[in-house]
Amino acid sequence: MSYRIIVDLSHNEQIEEFPEFSLGEDDYEVHYIDRNEGPIDYEQLEDFDILFMGNIQHDKKNKTDRFIPDELKAIKRFIGEGEGGLLLTSGAGGDNDIPMKEGSIRVLYKITGVKRFWNGVILETGSNFLVNRENVLATELYNHPITKKITELVFPNCCFFSLSDEEVDDIVVTSEKAEFKYFEDDEVSAIGPVPICVASTFYGGRCVTVGSSEFLLEDSDYGIDSGDNLRFLKNIIRWLTFEI
Repeated sequence: MSYRIIVDLSHNEQIEEFPEFSLGEDDYEVHYIDRNEGPIDYEQLEDFDILFMGNIQHDKKNKTDRFIPDELKAIKRFIGEGEGGLLLTSGAGGDNDIPMKEGSIRVLYKITGVKRFWNGVILETGSNFLVNRENVLATELYNHPITKKITELVFPNCCFFSLSDEEVDDIVVTSEKAEFKYFEDDEVSAIGPVPICVASTFYGGRCVTVGSSEFLLEDSDYGIDSGDNLRFLKNIIRWLTFEI
């Protein structure tokens, strides 16, 4: 198969490149919306299969990285008409507590099913982390086409979600003993099982939202080569494009 992926960098995304991995028989063509090329419009998206946004970190002082209404309409049209899918990854810090009314990542909730990306980092316990508590090790996964043949995932520097009332499928949740360090006051509290990866549908299109972005990195000890992370990414791409 051949896939065309467009990577948005116009909203202060921290993941600046889509991972170049061994593709086998698949062909991936990757294009970019550079930092000075926003706002996003439908014409930029319509020829692509997947829109990728990797770890948007909104600046509390500089509001140029916010979504504007016309962008939201363009993204909704791209996904809703079944033209393409959305892969959205977050990370430690989540949405930095920027409210929806200011145009934060939360405005995508109709597509993602996520109304809040919590500002902090997950701290796992015991057998549920790899080397340090900020590397979430997931071995108990929900049954879904994305998790087929997946036994182990590693999500470094991960936040969790509050979900909207939209139809959302949990893919990965934290353990019952998971804790969360809130960046606002450095308080650590128990959170129990909370979602860190979900799949959703929006009219004719699909979306996958992951609480970690560093699982995609090639230069990380706990990135794309850890566990089944690479297969997981390939499954996500195939699910978003209605192959599985």
